[in-house]
Amino acid sequence: MKPLAVTLFAAVALLLAGCAGARQYVPMPDQSKTVDDTAKGRIYVMRPATIGSAITMTVTDGGKPIGATGPHTYLCWERQPGETILTSTSESENKLNLTVEANKVYYIFQHLRMGMWIARSELEWIADEKEAVAVLGKCKPAKVQLFEGGRGKPEK
Repeated sequence: MKPLAVTLFAAVALLLAGCAGARQYVPMPDQSKTVDDTAKGRIYVMRPATIGSAITMTVTDGGKPIGATGPHTYLCWERQPGETILTSTSESENKLNLTVEANKVYYIFQHLRMGMWIARSELEWIADEKEAVAVLGKCKPAKVQLFEGGRGKPEK
């Protein structure tokens, strides 16, 4: 009986360790520049908290998959100016309306709240750039894993 318990514990540990892998499905802009393409706006979604560390939170921009965050990670992408809806999904969806302007940077915090089974996410736009940059410095970029046409097939 004891070997079965050890095996189950190891399996659960491996499963949980693989759950929080932060991935970005779109190209990561040059981080040495404020905005890579000045005709576009840059968006950061930062998840600075450790709570819910075994859970990934997926992020979309106007329905387009951007990536999934883990604890102390961020997503970063650039998009054309205009109205968009950012969506963060875990146990439920949370949406944030955003008007993107060319050559501007937007910092979005992804807060986590405890749900019934897993953490729920909440998106909050942070206007205080100094505060946002300080938090960004404590996070790591998600691993870029580009997909062809958003269909979930890794590029070769």
